[in-house]
Amino acid sequence: MSLQAEETQDSASAQTSQEKDNRVHLKSVVTASPMRSQLDELNRNVYAIDKDNIQNKGYRNTEDIFRYTPFVGLSNVGLGSNLDLRGQGNRANTSVQVLINGIYSNMLDSSHGVTPLNTLSPNAIESIEILPGGGAVMYGNGTRGGVVNIITQKRYEQPYFNAGVSYSNIIASTGNNYNADARFGTKLGQSTYLTIGAAYINRGGPRIGDKTTGAQANLALIHDFMPGHSVSLDVDYFTGKILTTPNNSFMDIANPTKAHRKTPGYGSLHNRQNRLDVSVGYEGQMSEKSKLELKAFYHLNRIDYVDSITMLSRFNYGSFAFSDASADQSGSFFDDQKTGLLAKFDYKGEKHRFIVGAESLYAIGKRTMSQNIGASTNSLTYDHLVYIPFNGSKWSNALYALSKYDFTKRFSLTGGLRYENALYDIDVTNAHNISINGRNVGNYSTKGSLRDSVHNWALEITPNFAYSDSGNLYAKYEKGFFSPSPNNMLKRTGTSSSNYAYEPTSLKNEEYHTFEIGLKDFLGEHMFVSASAFYTLTTNEFYTIGNAHSVDGVQYGNYDFTQRAGIELFAEQYFLGDSLRFSESFTYVDAKILKLNGTNVSYQIPYVSNYKATIGVSYAFNRFFSIWNQNTFYGAQKDIMQENNANHQDTIPAYSLTDIGLNLKLGDFSLSGGVRNVFDTFYYSYYNGNAADTIAGYGFLIGQGRSAFIEGRWSF
Repeated sequence: MSLQAEETQDSASAQTSQEKDNRVHLKSVVTASPMRSQLDELNRNVYAIDKDNIQNKGYRNTEDIFRYTPFVGLSNVGLGSNLDLRGQGNRANTSVQVLINGIYSNMLDSSHGVTPLNTLSPNAIESIEILPGGGAVMYGNGTRGGVVNIITQKRYEQPYFNAGVSYSNIIASTGNNYNADARFGTKLGQSTYLTIGAAYINRGGPRIGDKTTGAQANLALIHDFMPGHSVSLDVDYFTGKILTTPNNSFMDIANPTKAHRKTPGYGSLHNRQNRLDVSVGYEGQMSEKSKLELKAFYHLNRIDYVDSITMLSRFNYGSFAFSDASADQSGSFFDDQKTGLLAKFDYKGEKHRFIVGAESLYAIGKRTMSQNIGASTNSLTYDHLVYIPFNGSKWSNALYALSKYDFTKRFSLTGGLRYENALYDIDVTNAHNISINGRNVGNYSTKGSLRDSVHNWALEITPNFAYSDSGNLYAKYEKGFFSPSPNNMLKRTGTSSSNYAYEPTSLKNEEYHTFEIGLKDFLGEHMFVSASAFYTLTTNEFYTIGNAHSVDGVQYGNYDFTQRAGIELFAEQYFLGDSLRFSESFTYVDAKILKLNGTNVSYQIPYVSNYKATIGVSYAFNRFFSIWNQNTFYGAQKDIMQENNANHQDTIPAYSLTDIGLNLKLGDFSLSGGVRNVFDTFYYSYYNGNAADTIAGYGFLIGQGRSAFIEGRWSF
C-alpha cells in the first residue's frame, strides 16, 4: 500500500480546476527530476521518486539511493544505516517509519534496529514515497521524522520484461560488484495481473575482506474477481551472506586517512540474513463514493552471527590491562517478526473526504548475545562468558479517523485523531561467568520479566489554501507519540553480582508537537518550487547509551525537552523541450537537547548533519544519448555523547559527493556508465569516539571512494 494508496480514483468531473492543473504539471515534473512533489488529497506533503530515476545510476545498494535523495539523511550507530528525516539522528531507527509495500519494516528491537534496506535490490524498486515530518494519525508510533514507503509492485496491462547486468569497481579501494536482475509482468486473461522478479547481489566493500552475496525474489498477483473488487498476494524474499570485519578501531588507527580505506577491522565476521514479507489484500468499491481496504501481512528479518570474532588491541578489566584480547560473538542472533491486520474505509463526497481505519500489529523481537571475551598476558589469563537471551513482544491495536472538508474551491481543512494501545510481554536473562587463571571469580545469572501496557493518542490539523491555480499554502499541527520498544522497558540494576536485578526503566511517555508551514508553486512554465519550515518540540524523548553488544549493558533515560527546527527547500527547472533539467534542494536542521534532569542545556543530538544540499543536472542530446550529474553536500555532525556530556562529543566533518554518468538507448537496449565520488572524497560512514566502550564503540568506517560502473539493460 503506497502513501497515496488511500486516494480514491475520482472522475475528472469531481476534481477542481486547481487539481487538474496540478496533475498536468506534475506529469512533466516526473520526467524532469529525480523527485516529484505534491500535496496529496489529504493535504500531506509527499515527495516521490520513480523507477526511471533509480535505474542506470550505478547504485550498489538501496542505501546509496538515499545518499543523493533530498531531505533524507543516513544515520549509522555502528550496526548499519537507517533513514533519517528531520534530524532524528541516533533515534532514526525508531522515529522514521520505513515501509516495504506498506508493511512496517523497522526492527522492534531498538538496540539493534537496522531497517533491512539493503535486502532490496535497487533495480527491484518501482518507486519510493517520502512523507517528511509526521504521519502519526495514519501510521501511528514512531513517525516524528516522517514515513518512507519503498514499493516493488505494479500492475502491467501489457506484457513487460526488464533485465539488467551491472558491474562496478571501487577504483580508490578494493571490491568489485556484480549485480543482475530481471522482472516480468503481464495481464493474464481479462482480470488477473502477474509480476515476478529476481535479483542477484555480489557486492564488495571498500575494505579488504568485505563481501555480500545474496538473492532476492518477489511475486505480485492481483485478481479482479468482479468490477471494483480485487484480491492480491505479494511475496518478497531475500537471503544473503555477509563476510566482513569489525568496525575499524581508533585503538589501532588513531588518525584515519584515505590510506586506511582498504584496512580491514581487527577480526572477522560472517553473518547470514533472511527477510520475508508476505501480504494478502482486498480492495472493494462498496459504492460510487466509498471503498474498503483489508490487508493481512507477515514480516521476518533475521540476522545470524555464524562466526563473529572481534580482536581488541587493548582491553581493561578492573585494575588489569591487556594488550591483546578477543570477543567472540558466534551464535548470537537478532530475530524480528511481525504479523498484522489493517482495515480502512474511505468515503468521498463532493466536498467531504472521510477515512476511518483499524490496525492490529503483533511484533516479536528476539535476540541472544552469546559472547566470550578472552585475554592473556605473560602471567595472567582472563575469560568472560556472557549469555543474554532476550524475548520481547509488543501487541499494538489502534483506531484512527481522518476527515477533510473543502469549504470553498480554494480552502480546505484536514483533521484526524488516533488512539493506540500497546501490550508488552518481556523476558530476559543476563548470565556471566568470569575466571582469572582458571579460577572462577564471578558466576551469576539475573532474570527479569515484565507485563505492561501503554496508551497513546495522536492529533493532526492541516489547513490548505490554494492561492492560485498552481500554488498552495498549507500549515500543519501534529501531536504524535513514541511507544517504547520492549528492550527499553527493563534495565539491570545493582553494583555487584550479589544485588543485580532487573527493574522497569519507568521511562516517561514521549510525545512530540510539530508545527509546519509550507508552499508549493509553479513559476512560469519552467520552474517548480517547494518550501517548508518546521519546528518540533519533544517532551521526555527517550535516550540510550550503549547497544546490545555492550558488555556493561545499556543505560536508559528521558531528556526533558528536545527540539528540531529547520527548513526544506526544493526546486526544479526544465528547458529546451524538457531536454535540459535541473534540480536543487537544501535542508537545514537544528537538532538540540534543551533540558536534561531539570537543567537547561544546549547539546547537539548525535548523528544529525546540520544541513544537506543536492544539485542535479541532466541533458538529453537526442532520444538516444544523455548525460547526467548529481551532487550531495552533508554538513558536520556530532557523534554519540558519553554519559550525556557534550564535552565528549567529537565533530564528524562535513563532506560532499559528486557523480557523473551517461546513458545510451538503442531500441529495447540501454547502456549506462559513470563514475561515483568523482573527487574521491574522504568521509566517515560511521564514527564513534567513545573510548570507554572498546567492543561496541570507539570505532569508525570510511565511506566508499571513487568507483566506476557500467550497466546494460534490456527492456520491452
